[in-house]
Amino acid sequence: METEKRILVAIDLNFETSLVLTQAAYFFRENSTKFYILHVISSDLFSIINKKTKLQVRMKETYRTVEGELKKSGLQYLNYEIFISYGFPAAEIINFSRKHGSDLIVIGTHQRIGFKEFISGSVSFAVAKNSAYPVLLIPLKNPIKLSKEELTKESAVSLVNPS
Repeated sequence: METEKRILVAIDLNFETSLVLTQAAYFFRENSTKFYILHVISSDLFSIINKKTKLQVRMKETYRTVEGELKKSGLQYLNYEIFISYGFPAAEIINFSRKHGSDLIVIGTHQRIGFKEFISGSVSFAVAKNSAYPVLLIPLKNPIKLSKEELTKESAVSLVNPS
């Protein structure tokens, strides 16, 4: 009997959310898989932008948005649970994976390097570097901006194993 795999899919609610969800479902659709879909409301972002909004109201709205993304992507058939957390994204993702015993973490990456990474930070890099579990990175590039030649050269995914 095949044991159920536990895949943590960490998402940021932007135009690339659907891509990350679809790629994760594509890779693991044949297996007996439980998807833990996690969105972290950044403590910095929340304190700056939403001072007047209650955290619980924001979390409920975010939950509905994630459900909407699953339906929009045609993935409502998956065996999944949605979790909304509040804090520092990389730390929350790593703690969640430990707590739930994830077999794999799937996360999108903007592939920033150098100064851009230093300024904006990289949640995916921090997760890949500090995770006790394997991390599947989904490259996030706006396919609308890429030419046909660039799309054919683009790698689908890259796999980072923790050291």
